[in-house]
Amino acid sequence: MNRPARTAALAALALLAASACTASHAHSHSQTSAAPVTPGATAWHGGFREFGSAQWKRTWGAVDQGAWGAADFAAVEDPSAPGGAGALQATYGAGSSANSCTDCPNPGGGQFYTDLNALGLPALAQSPTLDLRYALKFPAGRDWGKAGKLPGLYGGKIGEESGGTHGSGWSTRYMWRGAKGSPDNAEVYLYTPTNSGPTGYGVDEGLGDWHFQADDRWHTVEQLIDRTTGDITVWYDGRQVHHASGTASGIAGLPFGGILFSTFYGGHDTSWGPATAQHAWFADFSLSTGTQHP
Repeated sequence: MNRPARTAALAALALLAASACTASHAHSHSQTSAAPVTPGATAWHGGFREFGSAQWKRTWGAVDQGAWGAADFAAVEDPSAPGGAGALQATYGAGSSANSCTDCPNPGGGQFYTDLNALGLPALAQSPTLDLRYALKFPAGRDWGKAGKLPGLYGGKIGEESGGTHGSGWSTRYMWRGAKGSPDNAEVYLYTPTNSGPTGYGVDEGLGDWHFQADDRWHTVEQLIDRTTGDITVWYDGRQVHHASGTASGIAGLPFGGILFSTFYGGHDTSWGPATAQHAWFADFSLSTGTQHP
């Protein structure tokens, strides 16, 4: 190698070493530092055209257990929705909350589970990692109420992945939550057999690390869960906004179940709900064993 070429090579190696040192230092001090990115091919994709039909249920692997609120879900055609397979509109009535609410004047939101084994995807259920990506849209001027749920992944036994009973299940739904002077703080609402908060009703993981936008535009949210390490990583519009190591503890032996499509205000009483009826839209759900954003 001649002297100019050797000098250039040494300079490049020095730059790489400095970059690696900087990245390592950032990771050790920031919960939102860059996580290792392993791209994965999309293993499953779901839209909402023909929502609720027998064919749609087969395509999603949707099960009846734990489902509620179908009357407040409706398939809509939105040319701007990503994925080209329709969108789902969720309606949240004034003062609505979870279906367990006893003082709510109106119903709102809903919930259903998908089953990877029913979809014929047992390899995803047993995978050490699973990535869920989807698009959502909130209208400008949205009334956020106090807080509410959004879809995420779950594992283990349906009915034991959230709430007060979660011994053989876990879940990583999102929430929007009023805090820190802002109504639209985002978080991962975490339940595991060994980490479900002091009350047993969930951990506010990464509260305020990013914000859900209410601007009549579609945004993507993506979570990668590693059952082996308990790591959680979140991207919003392709930008990493949260990474935590080991917080999803105790889930290594509980396989991925699928998607917990859960969205409502609350909480469990009317104080959580909006003053007037609200809407949100969802589209372009996909699963992979690795990251999916461009």
